[in-house]
Amino acid sequence: MINITLIRKITGRELIRSFEDTYISIENLEKLFKEDNENMNLQMDLDDWKYFIDHKDEEVEDGRTIFLENNDIDKIGLGLLDLIKNEKPNSISQLAKLANNEVNTTLKKAKLLEKEGLISFKSGSKNRKIPIMNYDNIHISI
Repeated sequence: MINITLIRKITGRELIRSFEDTYISIENLEKLFKEDNENMNLQMDLDDWKYFIDHKDEEVEDGRTIFLENNDIDKIGLGLLDLIKNEKPNSISQLAKLANNEVNTTLKKAKLLEKEGLISFKSGSKNRKIPIMNYDNIHISI
């Protein structure tokens, strides 16, 4: 099994937005925490929300960890991640060209990376799918 930690730097303002997406309001989070005061995730989210109300421009590292089976991601997938992060291709076709791969092969690999949460796609002109890496660092433990 491969342990992948995805890390991105975000501001307190962005963190609060993500809390709003999850909990709607700080009052809802407080209510949830009252109902389950042993839930450490709720406690940490509530503490962070309260802190970043007054520190909206402060940067924080936001991370998440995913676990993959050894065969889920291969050398080609890792190469695509590197190209997406550093070359910022504006389409799957351009990504395939950068990787010296066929478009269909690249698309399949990119969809797997999306499914695993490593990248996302943004809509571009002419129905293009633009691969986006939303993380600053990826740590892989085997």
